[in-house]
Amino acid sequence: MIGEDTSLTADEREYFERTVDTLESEIFVDTLGQEHFRELDANRESRGNWEKYVERMGERDFAGITVPEAYNGAGGTYVETVLTEQAIGYCGTIVHACQTSLTQHVGRTMYEHGNDHVRESYLAPMLDGELIVSQAYTEPSSGTDLAHLDTTAVREGDEWVVDGQKRFIDFAQYGDFYFLPARTSGSDGHREGVSLLVVDSDADGVEILEDQSDWHGFRGTGAAWMTFDGVRVPEENLVGEEGAAWSYITDELNLEHLTVARYCLGASQNALEIAANYTENRVVNERAISEYQAVNHRVAEMATKLDAAYLLNTRAARLMDERGISAGRMESAMAKWFGNDLAHEIADTCIQLLGGIGTTTAYPIERIQRDVRAGRFLGGASEVMKSVVQHDAYQILADDEFEGEYVGNEVEGSPWRGTDARRSPGPDDDR
Repeated sequence: MIGEDTSLTADEREYFERTVDTLESEIFVDTLGQEHFRELDANRESRGNWEKYVERMGERDFAGITVPEAYNGAGGTYVETVLTEQAIGYCGTIVHACQTSLTQHVGRTMYEHGNDHVRESYLAPMLDGELIVSQAYTEPSSGTDLAHLDTTAVREGDEWVVDGQKRFIDFAQYGDFYFLPARTSGSDGHREGVSLLVVDSDADGVEILEDQSDWHGFRGTGAAWMTFDGVRVPEENLVGEEGAAWSYITDELNLEHLTVARYCLGASQNALEIAANYTENRVVNERAISEYQAVNHRVAEMATKLDAAYLLNTRAARLMDERGISAGRMESAMAKWFGNDLAHEIADTCIQLLGGIGTTTAYPIERIQRDVRAGRFLGGASEVMKSVVQHDAYQILADDEFEGEYVGNEVEGSPWRGTDARRSPGPDDDR
């Protein structure tokens, strides 16, 4: 927040400040420092660095914030979850924040619906920093439309046999296991019949077809196009009930909407601070360029919008804390599209304020701008979020008993009563 954040309690504000301090002094140091960020962006990441990162985050209880301590979570709140993601985006990169975000929403789903085997063999080690998770949702033919999954899982004895392909899977090349939805029954296009499985990355039949991590931004995740060819998965690796995963996934995405938006906003705040400092100190014709209204008004606009985005995000997280992870789908969608679109707008504006130097690697703003661009579709595209908002907004705003004289096509006394009101009057119409 740029202004005072009255939406947070004193304990929550202290939590955020403590998290930032820990990240800067204990996490993003030595081999995970600035050179590491540049290596990520150059798409030259190593599994070793990811192992070190998740280990450090697990040791400090930043993974799986809302999962009970019995499974190595922090036993915290959803508000603390989004504050953690904001801090990671601000201090590190959104790629780091994305990996930790997976432990938040995947971890919560594994805890809520997983059996003892899933919790003890995958959830607890993941939150302790011993295992790296990869979320295998997106498919070549249907994107993230999980009602049209092509990947199938067929039961054979005490195993599931998985066949299909997944694309743009972050951390696919570094992950120890995949959190994978597959159709186990029902027909294409139906929400029923989708199940969630935990698939070991070293299982026979798992193959990486193509490295897809050299993106416009958001690099270094080891993203890949993958195939699962007759992969045998133990029956006990099923998460929740067979065919019931649709509701689990929508709950998970409800939280992911907030974490993705929040870590992108954290990164954009970093960019805005750099731009404010640069324009305050950059002198042209004996004047700091921050004195020019064309410059300082842009900073004012971005600061105001940034605070609004944070408030939207905190409101949705607070609803989850009060009513459960399923609560506030409209509010979560509002926070997602507004926050992610704004994060990109802020980063792009900051480049404009710096001018030519903003497009170079002298400052991290150009990387931040490329990174946060991915946030506009990660975890749900802005267009999809707006569709969610309009659906609920119309239910709240529209009144079935509304009567307006000019709503209908026929108005008493109108010279065009009984005509097609959609047609503009012609020259021969009776006026």
